[in-house]
Parts: sequence; structure tokens; C-alpha cells
Amino acid sequence: MNRPALPRLSRKARMALVVVAGVVLVAALLLATFPVGMLRGTAEARLSEKFGAPVHIGALERRDVFSFSPEIEARSVRVGQPAWAGRGDMATIGRLRIRLPILKLLTGTIAPRSIDIDGLSLALVRDADGRSNWGGRRPGGSDGSDGSPPLAISAVRISDGRFTLKDAKRRLDIAGTIEAKDAKGLAIAAEGQFNGAAAKLGATASWTEDADGRWPFSAELTSDLLRLRASGTMAAPLDTGHMTMRMAARGTSLKQLDYIIEAGLFGTQAIDLVGTVRRDGSDWFIDKLDGRIGRSTIAATAKIQKRDGRTRIDASIDAPRLDFDDLADDAGLAAARAQEARIGPRIFPDTRINLAKMGPTDGVIRITIHQLLVKGGSVFKSLKGQLSLDHRILTLDKAVAQLGRGTMTGRVRVDSRGKIPLLTTELRVEGASFDDFIGQPDMIRGPVRGLVRISGRGDTVRQAFASGNGKIAFVASGGAMNRAAAYVMAQDLGGAIGQKLGDDEAMTPIRCAILAFAAKDGLLTPAPLVIDTAIARARGRGQINLDGERIALAMNGAGSEKPDLKLVDPVKVEGTLSQPTIDFAPPGKKSGGGVFGAVTRSIGAALGLRKDPQRDAPLPKPGTVNCRALAAEALR
Repeated sequence: MNRPALPRLSRKARMALVVVAGVVLVAALLLATFPVGMLRGTAEARLSEKFGAPVHIGALERRDVFSFSPEIEARSVRVGQPAWAGRGDMATIGRLRIRLPILKLLTGTIAPRSIDIDGLSLALVRDADGRSNWGGRRPGGSDGSDGSPPLAISAVRISDGRFTLKDAKRRLDIAGTIEAKDAKGLAIAAEGQFNGAAAKLGATASWTEDADGRWPFSAELTSDLLRLRASGTMAAPLDTGHMTMRMAARGTSLKQLDYIIEAGLFGTQAIDLVGTVRRDGSDWFIDKLDGRIGRSTIAATAKIQKRDGRTRIDASIDAPRLDFDDLADDAGLAAARAQEARIGPRIFPDTRINLAKMGPTDGVIRITIHQLLVKGGSVFKSLKGQLSLDHRILTLDKAVAQLGRGTMTGRVRVDSRGKIPLLTTELRVEGASFDDFIGQPDMIRGPVRGLVRISGRGDTVRQAFASGNGKIAFVASGGAMNRAAAYVMAQDLGGAIGQKLGDDEAMTPIRCAILAFAAKDGLLTPAPLVIDTAIARARGRGQINLDGERIALAMNGAGSEKPDLKLVDPVKVEGTLSQPTIDFAPPGKKSGGGVFGAVTRSIGAALGLRKDPQRDAPLPKPGTVNCRALAAEALR
């Protein structure tokens, strides 16, 4: 079978191909023998632009006569400090030999295959805002997280290398040596201070691949405030942007660790943590974290990714035991104690909720706390929920707090997009008991349901409730109340005295207790406040000011029968939510002299010596309260 003949090229076409091939050959020869000394001025200009400081190269030449990856030697290299970092040089190099692919160099890409340095001196500076002299004009500097591929460096040698590091943000001020040998790899040893305490820093990195084709490294910072150890592997030599490591941290506070890792952590009690961490460019993965903070124990996993200029967090925290006091350092706890001594104990925490200064961060954190540890005890026993953060809106969804009996469930939302954060709550209590909240079962006991629906503005939880609007209600249907206390509530002094002299532990059934309050600008007013028992009924009036948590309530009641000796004064509940007091005082007076004064006035009224302002008032009978309707309205 005959094959078709290939078309013959014309003489002109053949000549053109010869010319093209010659040009390519000449170009290749020129590249292979390119005199890099001609690029000294260009290199100085580009490096000066990169570092934002003058760069001087005393001499620049190639050591190979013919190579597409020549070894280039630079002598007497100086990189000045940027103006903000002070005087002197950031770096000086006596002699630098570097092997570079010539094609990449001509396109402006510096991708060294090997580095050999004699006489290195570095003066590294970073200010409290994170601006570094080694990062050049790029905000935050270059840390291998820009998505560029890792450098394929096959060999590094550094002799007579010294450095100083003054990092105000990490609170590090150290000086030491840096050496690199092909066989032993990179070694850094330094001493100085970390956050004012004596510190040592050591680090090593291998130039030899392990069995998995990765490059091992280790680092350790030791001081009285923090001991941080890390060991792992990198995808390539010095490729801190792609690494896997095991970290162990022991210190006086999470804040000390945060100075080094810069994760936005806060002051806590002492820490002892161990974790496995991976980094892939701008993404961080905490595959496992276990340890202690104070007496709390935690386990966590997390994924932190950067996309489109925002940080996205996806994390799970499982705490077998947690004491919220462990999430404050000694200074924070001392400040809280000083504030409590000044203003007294408070129910609503002074926890800061203003997220206005938070950077572009979004995410989801799932939280499970199996046992809440609270000094002095607490009605709250465990907690779980899901925290979501989206453009400075923080939401706690699917919240379930286990009480001593019963649960509190619902949702909390903090919107920090405005000047002052807006806190909104929709929390419901089911299956709880008076025992959990009052802790005096010999006085009152029974099942309780509740609702906390508040919306208010403030930088802290306490401030938001102090300006809040909405309602707070607790309802009991059933249970029992101390019989003598019920007589007092009914203003039946004779019945109360008789009961105390007889069986003072006797209880009377509760038909319902409606403790409902409407909130407006931080003032709670009864809506309504009613307690109805088998022998007495009482209604309350007055207010509770959430700005200071001050109580100013008065209870008036009546019994099923007309009392032989009537208590002429209403029962006054005053003090604060955390420290309430009970007194008996005539209307318009702040104090009535306690129980003795109330008895004296009541006896005087019975003898006609004092006027009873409520003598002719109608006496509402127990059982006339529509408990079901009031309870439904209170919890609506």
C-alpha cells in the first residue's frame, strides 16, 4: 500500500525554519551564559521595593560559565531598616551563593534551588500592630500563606549567622545564632525575654526527607510563663505554610500562648494542652486538642479557613468539666471580686458581648459541657448548644441547659453591627422546681416553668438587661407553701402566731404562683404577681430595677377567713435579686422596725389605738384566681 507523499517545503520555508532554529539556539546560549551582573541594579530596585527599605549589593556575578540554573554569588549585601523600624540594617550578608533557574529569574520569580551564606546578621523587628520589617510592604508580612507553591530548596548552608528579634506583638525580645549544614539541617538557638520573663528559644529543621517524603522540624520556647513545644514535618524545607505538627503547651494562661500563636485567645487560669495541628496554606486544622485549663478539662477539634478576605471557623468543643472562673486570669478574677465588693453580688454577669472590634470572622462552634463547676453551687448543671457568628451577629442556637431539675432551652442573639450591641433572648424553663431557684423547700416547693424574653442594648450582658424590654415570668401550678408563711402573706398575724406555736413545719397546697413581670427600659413591673394557696391569696405591686438589680415590691393578701389579729402592714420585699430582704412597713415608709414593729402596729390597730388603712377593704377569697388563664398569658 502506497503512503501519500508529504508535501515538500519550499526553499523559502526551509530557510525560515533554519533561521527560527538558529534564533532559538542563540537565545538558549545567551540564557545559559547570561551575565547576571547586568541585573544588579534591577535586583537592588526590586528588593528595595519589596522590603520598603534601601538594598545594596556590592557585587553580583555568576560562577558557572554555562548553565540554565547558574550559581550566582552576591557579596557585601545590605538591606536597610524601613524608616519606622529605626536606624541601621535589617540584614547584612558577607557572601551569598544561590542557585537559580535563569528563566524564572528573568520573569521576576526568585525560586532558589540551593543557598550558601557566609556572615549573616539579621535585626528583625515587629511592632505591636503586627507590622514587620521582614514582611516588606505586604500587610502582615509573608508567611507562606499566599497560595504560592513551596520552595524546592535542596540544600542550605549558613555559617557565622546571628540574629536579634524584637517582636512587640509576640512580646519576644531575643538574640541568638542561626546555622545550617547539609547534614544537620537548620539550627536556631536564642535567649532573651518573653513578656518580661527570661526565655530560651530553640528550633531545628532537616534538609533530609523522611520515609514519607516530608521534612522534619522541631521548636521549643521555654520560660516561667509558657513552655511551648512543637514537632512535625513540612511539605518542603522551610515550608511553614504546609506542615503537620504535634504541639504541647503549659503556661500560666491561654493569653501567654496567644502572644505566640496569635489566635485571639484570652486570659485564663493555668493551661496544660496537647494537640495535633495541620496547616495548608492559609487554612489551619486542629485535628485534636486535649488538656486542662485550671480545673476544667476540654477536648476540641477545629477548622479555620480564610476565603475572600474572611476567616471561617468550624469547631466542636467537648468539656467533661468546666468552671467559667477558669476562663479568666487572676487579674480578671481580682477585678470581678473588687467590683462585687463595691456594688455587691449580681445575678446578671458582666460578660462583654461587644464584637465591634472583631475582625472579618464567621463560623460555627458546637459546645457540650457535661458538668458545670461553680464555686458555692449553681442551679445550672450542664450546657450544650451551637454558637454561630456571621458578620458580627453571634447566635446561640439549640441551647439546652440542664438544671438541678428540668431544663432551660432556647436562643440568644447578639447583634454588634450597630454602635451598641443588641442582645435578645428567648429562653424557656420546663420541669424545674422552686428548690432550684430558692433553695428553701421547707418554705416553698413545687414545679416551675419560666420565660425570659428580653431585648436590650449594652456592651455587657448586665448592661443589656439593665436597658431591656420584654417579659420575665415564672409560673408554678401545684406544690406547697409553709402554712405559717401563707398566713403572713394573707396578713393574718393571729393565724401565723398560732401556726408557729403549733406545727410550724406544716405545708399548704399552692394552687398557682404567677411571678410575671413586664420589662420596659430595664424596669420590671408585676404583670401580674399573684400567689394563690388553699388558705390565702396575695398580689404584689412595685418594681424591680435591673440597673442595679434593686427590688421594691410589696405584697398584700387575704385569707379564707377574717383574721382575729390582722397584720396591718404589707409584706415588703427589698434588697437586690441576689440578696433580697423582707420587712413590714406602713405605706409610704421605708422601714417598719421589722417583725416587732409590725406586731406592735397590728396590736394597736386591733385595740383601736391605730388606724388600719385597709380595714374596710374587700377581702378577696382564695380560689377566685383563674390560674390556668394567668399562667398561659404569662408564658405566651
